[in-house]
Amino acid sequence: MSPLLDDLYQLRERARLALQRNNLDEAIDALVTAAQETHIAEHDYVSILRPLADVFERHGDARSALSVYWYLAAGDKACLARAFALLKHVPPVDRARTFAAARDMASAAREMEDAGLVAAAAIYREEASDWQGARALWSRLVQVSLRAHRAEDGRGNGSDGGDRGGGGDAYNAALVQFNLARCANQCGDAKQAREATVASVRLLEEAADHFETVGQRERAFDCFQVLVQIGHESKMFEDVLEGFVNCIRILREDHLKYFALQYFEDALLSAKGRGELSAAATLAREASEYARSLGLGPTGAHYVLLQADLWKGVARQHQKRGDPSEIAENALLAAVLAFGEIGQFARVGQLFGELARMDLEPARRVHYARVCQRYAGVKDEIIDSTPLPAYARQDNHFPDVWHDDLIEWEQGGSPVEACAGVLLDKGMPDLIRRKALLARLTAIAIEAQPEATSASQVAARARLAEQLAHLQLYAMLSPLEKLFQRPEQSVKMAVLVGMQTLFFKRSFLTIRAGLRDPDPRIVEQAARAVESLSFPHAFDPLARIARDAHEPAVRASAIRALSGVDTVEAAEFLLAVLDHGVAEDRAAALTALKRARGSRFREVAASVLPTSGPALQNTLREVLLARGIAA
Repeated sequence: MSPLLDDLYQLRERARLALQRNNLDEAIDALVTAAQETHIAEHDYVSILRPLADVFERHGDARSALSVYWYLAAGDKACLARAFALLKHVPPVDRARTFAAARDMASAAREMEDAGLVAAAAIYREEASDWQGARALWSRLVQVSLRAHRAEDGRGNGSDGGDRGGGGDAYNAALVQFNLARCANQCGDAKQAREATVASVRLLEEAADHFETVGQRERAFDCFQVLVQIGHESKMFEDVLEGFVNCIRILREDHLKYFALQYFEDALLSAKGRGELSAAATLAREASEYARSLGLGPTGAHYVLLQADLWKGVARQHQKRGDPSEIAENALLAAVLAFGEIGQFARVGQLFGELARMDLEPARRVHYARVCQRYAGVKDEIIDSTPLPAYARQDNHFPDVWHDDLIEWEQGGSPVEACAGVLLDKGMPDLIRRKALLARLTAIAIEAQPEATSASQVAARARLAEQLAHLQLYAMLSPLEKLFQRPEQSVKMAVLVGMQTLFFKRSFLTIRAGLRDPDPRIVEQAARAVESLSFPHAFDPLARIARDAHEPAVRASAIRALSGVDTVEAAEFLLAVLDHGVAEDRAAALTALKRARGSRFREVAASVLPTSGPALQNTLREVLLARGIAA
C-alpha cells in the first residue's frame, strides 16, 4: 500500500473508532481531511465519501450530506434516491438543484421561485419548454433590473473600474430584456419581442461604452457577444455586424490573434448566410490584412480570393435587382483589385471582359475592352492559399452569458451556490468536482453563521478563499470578490494570494481594491499578485497600474509583470518608461528587461536604437548586452 493510501486507511479507521464513541465531529473531521486528497482513484475517493455522507446525516447536517450525494449520484443512481430523501430538510434552492439533476425542470423551477431566485426559475422554465411561464418570470425581473439600473444612474457611475458596479446594472437589465424577447418570440408575441429587443440593444451599448471607458474590455466583449446573438434572433444584421466587429476589435487589442481570426470566419459565414455580401467582402479584406500581419501569408491569400469572389457576388446581386450598372461596375472593380493584389491576372482579364459587356457609357466599355486585350494569354500566378489552419481554429461557441451572468448576479457571490453549479456539472473533471465539493462543505458551515467572527470562523473563511482559488475557474471570482469585502486581514490576504493564480482580467478588479487598502500588508500582497498576472491580454490593467499607482513598489510590480508580456504594446510601453519614466520606474524596467526573454522588446529596441538619444541608447545597449546581444 502506498504511503498516501495508508494515510487514508488510518483516517477512515480513526473515523470508524470515533463513530463507535459517537463522536460525530471527530469522524467528520477525519473523513473531510481524507477527502482533501483529491488526486486519488475514484473508487478510493468514493470509499471516503460514502461514510462521510452517512455521518453528516447522523449529525443532522442535511445540506452537507446532500452535497456529498450530488457527487456520488454521478456514478451511482441509488445515491440520487438518498438525496431525495433529504429534501424536506434542506432549503428550496437545494431542492431545486436536486430536481434539476433528476431532469425534473418544472419542479426545479417551482423550488427556485420559492427561493426567490427568479432568473434561475425562469431558466428552468425554459429548459422545461414552458415559455409562457418563463416569459412571466422574465417580465417580473425586468422591473427589478430597471429599478437597480435607475438607482445606479442616480448614484452616478464610478470611473476607476474598481468594482463590479458601474455599467453592471445596465448590463444585467439588458440581459433580462434579451431573455424576455427570446421568450416572447417563442410565445408568438412579436410586439413585446421587438420592444424588449430594442431596450436590450440600448442598454448593452450603454454598458459596453462604460466598461471600455473604465478599462474592463472583457466585460464590453460580453456585451458585444450578446449583441451578436440578439441580431441572430431578431434577424437584424446590423446588430450582428456591430457585435462581431467590436468582438474582433477587442480580441485584436488583447492579442488573442487566433480567436480574432476565428471571429472573422464566423462573421463572414453570418454575413454570407444573410446575403450581406458587401459586408462579407469588407470583412474578408480586413481578415486578409490581419492574417498577413501575423505572418499567415497563405491564410491572407485565402481571404483575398474570398473577397474577390464576394465582390463578384455583390455585382450579381445588383444586376439581378436591376440596380444602376455603375453599382455593379464598382463591385467588379473591387474584385479586380483583389485578384490583382495576389497575381491572379487571368481572372483580372476575365473581369475586364465582363465590364466591357455591361450596360455602361460607350467610352468606358471601350476602355475596359482595350484593357481586357492587354491580359490576353496571361496566366494566374501559382499561390499558396489555405484557410485558417486547423491548429489555429478555436471553439468560438458563445457561452450563454445571458443566463450565466444573471445567475451570478442573482447568487450575489454565494460560494455555496457557485460551488453547487460546478459540483453538479457532469461535464467537469472529477478533480474539479471534488474540489468544488470541499469548498461547498466549508462554505455551508460559514454561511450558517454569517456574522460569526471567532478565530475559527475567520480561519475557515481564509481556507475557503484558498479552496475557491484552487478550482481555477472564472465562476469562483464572484465569491472571492465577496470574501474580499470582509474586514479580516487574513481573509483579504488569502483572497489576494488566490488571485495570483487566476489569470483573468477580472482578477485585477480585486487586486486594484487591494492596492487601495489602508493596510500596508494588504497593499504589499496585492502588489505580489500584480506581478504574478503576466499574460498577454493583461496589458491594459497592468499598464494602468504602472501609470497610476502612487507607490513606487506597486509600479515596479506592474513593470516587472509587463516585462513578461511579449507583445509590441508592452514593449513600447516599457521603452517609454526607460525614456521618460521617473528614476524608480526606469530602474525597475531596466532590471526586469535584462531578465526577460521575450523577443518583442528586442525587436522594438533594435528598431529605435539608431535614432534614440544618447541616454536611451546606452540603456538599450545595456539591456541587449545582458541578453547576449551585441548592439
